[in-house]
Amino acid sequence: MKGKIKPFLQGCLAIAALVGLWALASKTGIFGKMDPEDAELLLPMPQVVCEEFWELLKSGYLLSNIWVSMKRVLVGFGIAVLIGLPLGIFMGMSVTVRNFIYPLVRFFSPIPGVAWVPLAILWFGLGDRAAIFIIVMGSLSPIIINSLQGVLNVDRSLYDALHMMEANGWQVVYHCIVPSIVPYVISGFRLGLGFAWRVVIAAEMVGVPKGLGYVLSVGRNTANTSVTIITIISLGIIMMLMEEVLFRVLENRTSKWKQWE
Repeated sequence: MKGKIKPFLQGCLAIAALVGLWALASKTGIFGKMDPEDAELLLPMPQVVCEEFWELLKSGYLLSNIWVSMKRVLVGFGIAVLIGLPLGIFMGMSVTVRNFIYPLVRFFSPIPGVAWVPLAILWFGLGDRAAIFIIVMGSLSPIIINSLQGVLNVDRSLYDALHMMEANGWQVVYHCIVPSIVPYVISGFRLGLGFAWRVVIAAEMVGVPKGLGYVLSVGRNTANTSVTIITIISLGIIMMLMEEVLFRVLENRTSKWKQWE
């Protein structure tokens, strides 16, 4: 328990230092670079942002838009996992599949998810389907590549042992490949989820209605810096919570598997 308290306190100290630096910058006119009154418009004091945060929460405006973005990310990321994870495993197991699919993955992986926004809006209109398509395209590559790399790095002696026991293909996948690639899969999921949030925010800012990106766009268009900062803080909190919920179980199982190994 003591080992968990120390990192928590250190994290709280870092946050407190950041908030203190923020308040000092706002109060001193970004460290003397401008008039303090003008600086408070560009970088409001923490208490001003907290008051605005509470008002947006109380009205339900912020939570409703968070939920819209959350649904889009979960659906799009889920589809990307359902496509990317088995595809990466099959590519690692079969040279033929890898030769056919990997050039396409290499071609599409450098393309940022934002680049798909115009096509998505043309194909699917303004709404959830466009956002989900963009999320899938933005988060698919890291899931495929990490899953593939995990399979390629499986210890060959494990394959040999299972073949000696006359294990079939599904038994090899279940008993050998899946436990071995979990760390790679978690890494791919983390990258994919991060890309999913970046892409959905960008899509909501340029055309897809509602969501956190839309709130960010409203803050920019109305010169309301508090709303912009609140949206950024909300994104950070949401990502931390989603990582805890989605990945903690997998990480625990990974650590147990390593201890067993």
